[in-house]
Amino acid sequence: MIHATEAERPSPTGSAADTQPGRRARRFALSQTTRGGMGFFLPVFGLLSILITLWILATPLMAYPDEPSHTIKAAAVARGQFFPGPGESYGHGVHVQVPSYIANVQSQMCFPFQVTKPAGCAPAIPMDDNDLTIGVTSAGLYNPFYYWLVGLPSLFMSGAPAIFAMRIVSGLLSAAFYAAGFTALSRMRHPKWPLIAATIATTPMVLFLASGINPNSLEIAASMAAFCGLVSVLENSRHLERARPGILTVGIAAATLANTRNVSLLWLLCGAIVACLFFRRADLAAIFKNRVVLAVTALTTVGIVLGIAWNFLMFRAPASAGEAPAGISNVNGEVRPYNAFLTMMDKSFDFAGQYIGVAGWLDAPVPQAVHMFWNMLLFGLILTVLLVRPYRLQAAFWVAVGLLAVVPAVVQAALINTAGFIWQGRYSLPLFTIAIISAGLAMRFRPFGRRPQSRTIARILLLAGCIAHTYAFVNVLRRYVVGLQETANWQTMFTVPGWQPPLTWEVLTLAFAAAVLFCASKLFSYLFPGHALLPKRALRFRTKRSAKRPVAATEAG
Repeated sequence: MIHATEAERPSPTGSAADTQPGRRARRFALSQTTRGGMGFFLPVFGLLSILITLWILATPLMAYPDEPSHTIKAAAVARGQFFPGPGESYGHGVHVQVPSYIANVQSQMCFPFQVTKPAGCAPAIPMDDNDLTIGVTSAGLYNPFYYWLVGLPSLFMSGAPAIFAMRIVSGLLSAAFYAAGFTALSRMRHPKWPLIAATIATTPMVLFLASGINPNSLEIAASMAAFCGLVSVLENSRHLERARPGILTVGIAAATLANTRNVSLLWLLCGAIVACLFFRRADLAAIFKNRVVLAVTALTTVGIVLGIAWNFLMFRAPASAGEAPAGISNVNGEVRPYNAFLTMMDKSFDFAGQYIGVAGWLDAPVPQAVHMFWNMLLFGLILTVLLVRPYRLQAAFWVAVGLLAVVPAVVQAALINTAGFIWQGRYSLPLFTIAIISAGLAMRFRPFGRRPQSRTIARILLLAGCIAHTYAFVNVLRRYVVGLQETANWQTMFTVPGWQPPLTWEVLTLAFAAAVLFCASKLFSYLFPGHALLPKRALRFRTKRSAKRPVAATEAG
């Protein structure tokens, strides 16, 4: 992390701006800030991209929630089919023209909801079945921004490789926003606790959701990036030259959220409310005196207006577009909105497991040991926040927790008479991420332990986190390789696998474990400069002992 020194900051009176050395100093300061941000962003982006790509390869095609509809939508948008027209839908889907191998991806759905059945039952996706035919998607009215980017590989690739490439494009988009969020937090004056909280918020479910074709993945990542960028900007309201990465992050993430899903702007609003509660009104007023902030805000407003315009346009879409016949929408006439609200509030803690890890079509849960580990981390964060003084530093965190419980309940209550009970834990993950990072922000002024005991505890937790992530990864693989049985069937994965992902599940597991361990070592070195997660001292000690043994043996002889 690189901050501009006092000599590099522009003169508050502006007198240095009139001299050539003053202009050179400002250019140098900007260059240092930019390099510092990119020097943090690029490694984080690379590591997250590797983890997400390994999840992509480990998850069978169409094993991701609603992936068939979103895959068809992406291929259609990439071919210029942005708007549904009259007569282009029936049942609960919109008609589009896509390659036949994409139109028929529903044939891969032989194993979802059947936890004992491996993914090997899915037929091979033909490489040469590229004739355009009718595909039906339930995502026909969604904003085309995400789908156009994700669908591009289908224009010059075919078969399963094309769909994996579409997944990778989606995963890279999410990785970029997550990395931007981490980078924005790193520009704060006290970044360690917020970065630890952001790491805890990166649960196995977050990585899994970044691995499929669904705008929900980008929605979570962009919400995290917008929130982290905004707190970074407000934290540096008096020295905004430090917060250039955060300013750009807020602008790009906000415009992206507006063009992802129609509910995404609600997450942006919640994030803005929580972020502002951490700071004074003077900090908010100060940032809007900066020309860069005003320019980015103007461009972001254009993107938000376009997203809102799309939503209004789809409200006026043809009557047949995306409408389901009576009985399909799962509406229960006996449930009133206030009953739906109370039911959602009553189930608030039931969704916590889905924040940590329930992969697939909610049919591939991570082991209970993984849930226990993350629950321990979450309760530890909450208890530490309770120790924060003054109490006003806790306020934003508790507001974030309240929004996590109340806002989904309000949205579900509003939808009960048109869609029924449709809420899943993954829909709330933007608010969950904001709440967990808020805990780190509330603690950011607490001293960060530098004693040997603190390093030991950090090592234990980070290594345990590596084990938990890897255990979750390989257990989800087990669900697809041999199915989840009542009795343990780990040995069957080696002897009689019912499905193998690209590169085999063994190679993917080893690669994932190595990648997670490398991420943990980098985080430990950041938190404790000059120290390694796996200290070399023990290795040197063992080497010296082995070197002394022959000498001792000779003397004894």
